[in-house]
Amino acid sequence: MNIGFYIHHTAMSAGGIYTYSIGILKEILKSDKIKKVVIITSQEITNRLDEFKTNPKIKLRVVDRNNFIIKLRYLVSYLLFNTIAAFGNYSGENKFVHAFVKFSNWINPYRKVLLSENLSLFHVPVQYSPIYQCEVPVIITMHDLQEYHYPEFFSSKELKHRLVNNNKAMMMSNHIIVSFNHVKADILKYFKVPDDKISVCPPPFAENWFISKNETGWDELSSKYGLKKNYLLYPAVTWKHKNHIRLLQALKKLRENSINIDLVCTGNKTDYFKIIEVEIEKNQLSDAVNFLGIVPEADLIGLYKNSSLVAIPTLYEAGSGPLYEAMRYRAPVICSDVTSLPETIGSSEFIFDPNNIDAMVNKIKEGLSDEEFRKRNVQNSISRMETFKQTNYHENFLNSYKKILN
Repeated sequence: MNIGFYIHHTAMSAGGIYTYSIGILKEILKSDKIKKVVIITSQEITNRLDEFKTNPKIKLRVVDRNNFIIKLRYLVSYLLFNTIAAFGNYSGENKFVHAFVKFSNWINPYRKVLLSENLSLFHVPVQYSPIYQCEVPVIITMHDLQEYHYPEFFSSKELKHRLVNNNKAMMMSNHIIVSFNHVKADILKYFKVPDDKISVCPPPFAENWFISKNETGWDELSSKYGLKKNYLLYPAVTWKHKNHIRLLQALKKLRENSINIDLVCTGNKTDYFKIIEVEIEKNQLSDAVNFLGIVPEADLIGLYKNSSLVAIPTLYEAGSGPLYEAMRYRAPVICSDVTSLPETIGSSEFIFDPNNIDAMVNKIKEGLSDEEFRKRNVQNSISRMETFKQTNYHENFLNSYKKILN
């Protein structure tokens, strides 16, 4: 079986999407049923894939979306498809729609790449594929439908964009992968998608998730970022639902109660970071908070291992990479009681209501000062990671492939 595998050109700035994509890639390469994996991506991404370049199963194909002609062709193709999606008309029986789709794919620069590689299918581990309904079946990952739970976190433009593109992805992809049952339930609730078009494939967090095998030592981290040893860690893109504001308010309460703890945050800084900066100033936390942006993987591993506690106060999460990572590196970790997080951490002792600042403060206090709590927490992580290792991740993905090939 020859697989096309897409890594989005902006994946590095999209939180855990890049990490998720790399995790899946590692899993499917384990299967002897996969003969070739053609990674289709941008030049910027290929520069980060040194680990895979010597793998005999791997072939890299670059679609240069900075090239004017390619950019123009893709834009026209995208607009044609979105015109169809905006009117909700996906029927291949309609000759006009069929002609639109055919012409859109003909000018789409990804089609030529897919057809030239003799691929069985095109695996797109993000919500939106760069091409649909061409000769090669498309399988996407629908990560979340957060807008149905927190529409206030999105602008009207973003809501329209998600509506059009989610409709397009649901209806025009050949199969849909989700990481957790709660995402599948949302799809079935809000879209006319048959149950058997959706496969639940847990994300393969249990094994080697980071590309890097190295970690940065504390002395280098401290010097590089100007950090003090006693800190909370929260790796997350600064989206509103990540709940940084309440975490900052909890930090202020902790410091008012003479708990001298700093906060270190990593992850891409979005436009919402401006709001977070205002909150930092308002609460006089400038000397206690460090937003490092996207850091090298070796640095992030070092930050996990040297943290006093990892706190994940998110309001919504399809699946939390930072939670798995903290558990894997045996950093004491607490998290929200939302979506898949309680199921992941596996114990109600280590969760809290992310809307309740006092509950967050109390759980952080416990995580910092109660040694028995910390020991139970780390032991729980060890146990959970052993449980995750029992899952045959690549077999789950192969079974989803078989569904569309059959």
